[in-house]
Amino acid sequence: LPMTSLTVCTMSLLTLIIDISPPTWGHRHLLRTAQDKSQASKSKPSVGPATLDDVLTSCITLGTSFSCLHRDNTLVVIAATEEEAAVIYPRKGGEGNMENVVMGLEDKRVDG
Repeated sequence: LPMTSLTVCTMSLLTLIIDISPPTWGHRHLLRTAQDKSQASKSKPSVGPATLDDVLTSCITLGTSFSCLHRDNTLVVIAATEEEAAVIYPRKGGEGNMENVVMGLEDKRVDG
């Protein structure tokens, strides 16, 4: 039987919600620092827990991979704390590189 190709164009949306609350990451930082000192005294590498930078780097990798799977895939990144949440990617107006926006490297601009 001849094979026929049917192409269905479906858009996919990936929404990443990242908890950036200071108490959570402050506590994890204290744990990581203590464990790193313990591991260093044994000449062993860090075993975690992950830092916020580690998690953000992983989110960038996931988002980039997802976006590369299909040109119509869409990514939204939301940062949340105990008190508020904000869409940090994409930026209003569609400007900004995902890595720079998520890692906080975008130029801070004030609209006049």
